[in-house]
Amino acid sequence: MNRQLVILFSFASIILACPGSSSAKDLKIAMILWRGETEAEKGFQQGLKEFGYTVQYTVMNAGQDRTELGRLLREEVNPKLNNFDYIYVFGTTVASTTKTIVQDRVPEIFNIVADPVGAGLVQSMESSGGNIAGVTNEIPLPLQLQTALKIIPFKRLGLLFNPREKNSMLVRDKISAVATRSKFEVVDLRSPPAQEMLQENLQKLRDKSIAVDAVYLPPDSFLVSNAQLIGSELRAGKIKSIASIETFIEKGALMGVVADYLELGKAAATIVHRHQRGTNLKEMPVQAAKQPRLMINKTTSKALDIKMPDALLKQAVIVE
Repeated sequence: MNRQLVILFSFASIILACPGSSSAKDLKIAMILWRGETEAEKGFQQGLKEFGYTVQYTVMNAGQDRTELGRLLREEVNPKLNNFDYIYVFGTTVASTTKTIVQDRVPEIFNIVADPVGAGLVQSMESSGGNIAGVTNEIPLPLQLQTALKIIPFKRLGLLFNPREKNSMLVRDKISAVATRSKFEVVDLRSPPAQEMLQENLQKLRDKSIAVDAVYLPPDSFLVSNAQLIGSELRAGKIKSIASIETFIEKGALMGVVADYLELGKAAATIVHRHQRGTNLKEMPVQAAKQPRLMINKTTSKALDIKMPDALLKQAVIVE
């Protein structure tokens, strides 16, 4: 073999071995979930498949149990870090705990985190500053609330939230700031993961012992897992509700400006693809929904006898 062919062959071998090359299509990804698989995970898997990757997934579900999450990270993830190319995490609690244990040793891809900066996951929305990148499901609260005010004017806004979840507390702080500017009152309805406390708050709303004009439902996993109960109780009590994610609206909440979880999952897949092609995670901005959508529950709007403005109905996604 002549010298030119040897050089060409060696150069081709280097290209094929490069993580950003077309041959780097086999990946091993640990998926650490908080409340089971959602549309976000379906979008992530679908996105990587569309990019041409063959992925071996190791799926672990903490089931909204912090003790189980700690066990999974200590026993199933930490000793096997070298087995994974990426760790995909769902939600603020999982993302924060995983970052503490993994400490940049393996690329971490977070999804459905409302406030990545406030949660300490990234140094800014423009760049993470570490071996981590991801996607936020946050829709700006002013957009959500100003849209809601076009449909349901309110002066007292009830806030169901879980004080044990950092994400919920961050949302509470932001709503308080918006309330000050927009001159409405926030009524705290603390609902930690104790079923009777949530039911007690819902009963007080139904019997009007707590008087509010509307209720805001934040992206809190405990509340989301009880979306059916919340939606049916608020509808039965003829209480207007503003949802932060589409699950609440599908289960009976009145309306909300929300992100498409499938789209966010595909955005997370794009981060992996860009990283495989050579972009450092620390240089990537946090991804967000490109086209937030107004969703309205038709059955609930009829039950509450609410007339939707025609201009909003034309752009809304209607669910039964």
